[in-house]
Amino acid sequence: MSWTTKTARRARTSTRGLLAVAGIVAGSLTLSACEEGVVDWERADQTDAEYIFTQANGASVGTQHELVAEAYMDAVEEASDGRIAFERTPFQAICDMADVADCIRDGRADFGLTVTDYTPHLLPTTSVLSISFKTDDIQAATQALYELHREYEPAKEVMEKANLEHVSTWPVGALLIGAKTPIDGFEDLDGLQARAAGPVTQRSLEDAGMNVSAITAGETYEALQRGVIDSVASSLDFGVNFAITEQLPYWVDPGFDQYTAYGMWWNKDSYESLPEDLQATVDDVTKEFNEGKTIDVANGELENICDEMLDSPDVEDFDTWSDEETQKWKDIAAEGAEETWLDVMDSLDFENAEEYLRVYNEKYESLKSPENPDDAGIACAQRWQERHGDAANK
Repeated sequence: MSWTTKTARRARTSTRGLLAVAGIVAGSLTLSACEEGVVDWERADQTDAEYIFTQANGASVGTQHELVAEAYMDAVEEASDGRIAFERTPFQAICDMADVADCIRDGRADFGLTVTDYTPHLLPTTSVLSISFKTDDIQAATQALYELHREYEPAKEVMEKANLEHVSTWPVGALLIGAKTPIDGFEDLDGLQARAAGPVTQRSLEDAGMNVSAITAGETYEALQRGVIDSVASSLDFGVNFAITEQLPYWVDPGFDQYTAYGMWWNKDSYESLPEDLQATVDDVTKEFNEGKTIDVANGELENICDEMLDSPDVEDFDTWSDEETQKWKDIAAEGAEETWLDVMDSLDFENAEEYLRVYNEKYESLKSPENPDDAGIACAQRWQERHGDAANK
């Protein structure tokens, strides 16, 4: 059963309208935050709390990541009997999503979430999920990173140096490819002009003959309209929430697995300002989420996003490659992906990256289980074929 929040799920709006509103909100309200200190956004029923913490929100409306943060804040408030409360802010209102980890680190916010790969210099230990063809168990990956940041000294030192208290790191969803033409197998990738994020993913796409452009998420829709690109490599929620499916009718799960992650952190000083009993309360909630509820929330909402994919009149096919087609790509790209990650770690002066990767792999493998949930993005391709497959293949 999916974990639910007290906060009602907001109705999803058109992406272009959402981006415009988000830009206006971020532009107008961040200024007042800089001039007057932290803005008091949402304080209803929170005035009696002993500790009030401000959120830096790097998750847009309608995403599974937004709901993970809402569920976590709800759970902490409830478990603390109202002694802890959060000022919940709109997307990018306090800090741009690329700067959220820095905002939490330096105390402009007490708590927040964003994509981990935006600040690899602060969070090298969480970027391991960007290695292609490595992560096919989303619960094992989430729990492995949680346990390493509690138990493994080099990982703990990374967070200590960044002045962050690790809460949770979870995969954004398996990498899918959407294109203007069918992508039935590995050879169909050659020559595509694609938008993709992250140096490791970009290297793997280039190894398959794709030409990768450095285009931001907000620029992708227009870039497709103008013909600058003809494909994207992304998670399911990006394709739906940014209305990319309106431009790209052909989608596939190529067996690439995960490619980046969302992370959630406390400012270390803010966390340590709590008395020991409330730190223990927060720790219990954090443990509960990493042992299943983070993925319950994220994957549950991704299933809802899949429903929109299934109902889209613009999607003509959404399929899964055979193991043979995936292996063709893996054979030429998997080794290079790991090498690229190690090169990035070297450029960030992260010592003993190979040893860290070995320790992570051991922890991850020990937590893998057939009982763990499947990625809802991968399952969505199967659901699409069950509903539309016969029509798509005619």
